[in-house]
Formats: sequence, C-alpha cells, structure tokens
Amino acid sequence: MMKKILSITLCCLLSACQTSPNTASQTEKKIAAAKINDRLGIAYLERQDIHRAKQKFLLALEQAPDIPETWYSMAYFLETTGNKEQARNYYKKAIAISPGKGEALNNYGTFLCRTGEYRDAVAHFVRATQDAHYLEQAAAFENAGVCSLKIPDSKNAMAYFQRSLEEDPGRPKAMIELAELNFKQGDYTKAKQQLTEYLKVASPSVETFILEKKLDTKLSA
Repeated sequence: MMKKILSITLCCLLSACQTSPNTASQTEKKIAAAKINDRLGIAYLERQDIHRAKQKFLLALEQAPDIPETWYSMAYFLETTGNKEQARNYYKKAIAISPGKGEALNNYGTFLCRTGEYRDAVAHFVRATQDAHYLEQAAAFENAGVCSLKIPDSKNAMAYFQRSLEEDPGRPKAMIELAELNFKQGDYTKAKQQLTEYLKVASPSVETFILEKKLDTKLSA
C-alpha cells in the first residue's frame, strides 16, 4: 500500500514538472503579445486613430494584466484622450503592481508634471532613479530638473541636470538648461563652456544664438 501511495505521489510530482514549463511559456507568450499590442496602440495613437489605439491597449491589458506596462500604456491613452482622473488611477495601478519600478514611477511623474503637480512629480522622478535596474535614470533626473524649474526651484533643478549629465554626458536638454541657469546666476564662463558642449551634439537655434551673443558680451566686458 505504501509503495502504491509513493508511486502516485511521484507520478503527480513528475506531472507537475511537465506542465509547469508549458504554463510559464504560455504566460511569456501572452506578455510578449501584450507588449506588441502596446507598441501598436502607441503607433495608432500617434496617427490619431483613436479607435484602433484603444482596441490595442485594451487587448494588451487583457493579455497581461499583471505587468505594469499594460496599465501605464492605457493610462497614457486615457490622458491623451482627456480622461485625466481615470488615467491617474491607471498610472497608480502600474506602480501598485510593481512598487519601485523606475519606468512606472517616471511615467507617473511625467503625468503629474503635465497636470501641474510639480513637487509630487519631482518626488516620483527621484524615486525612479533609485531603481538600480532602470536604464533611463539620466532621463528621470533630467525630468526632475525640468519640473523643478516649473516650481520654480532653480537650485534643485541645477542639481538634477548635473546628475543627469553624470549618468549620461551627452544629453542636450540638460546641457542647455544648465547653460541658461549658470548665465542667470552670473557664472558666464561655465555657461559658455556648457553652451559649447551643447552645440557639439545639437543644432543651433535662435535661443542658443541669443544666449551665445549675451555670453560673448558679458565675457568681453
């Protein structure tokens, strides 16, 4: 009798081992399909094809409701189509699914900055930079700088732009913002240096031309 029980138990364990990889494979396929539908949704949204965009985002959410990507993609759609409060709930759900995930925090931060909640936005950007696996930490620091300027908080904005360039020295937005901030603070030499670095990686504009002329006037004086 004992041998029979052991045999049945062993059979069940082997059966579990055989079905588990298949289940995992199906889940991975659904997640991959959901991410494709998210990208298609964004593409349709950029073309102003709202109906198809919504269809793709809803399908992605149905395929993979347990990953944050499908929630913040749908949140972006809702925000873009004017449903801001509903969008807020979807952004929050993305964070709730994966607390501390840099991309979800950064995306919600951009939403908050667009809706004028600047201090809360900066806090979310900073939290995003604390995710060691997040590949866009430089972007999150830059976003924190841009949103700090809207408070306005020039001191922290400057610190965030500097951190952004420490993470990625080739970010034009952080360079030109630092050049402008240093000009306003009277550090014309540093502003000139940053403007020069900016012009190595970005095309000149009317704004950069004006800043360059103002710097040349100050430095020659």
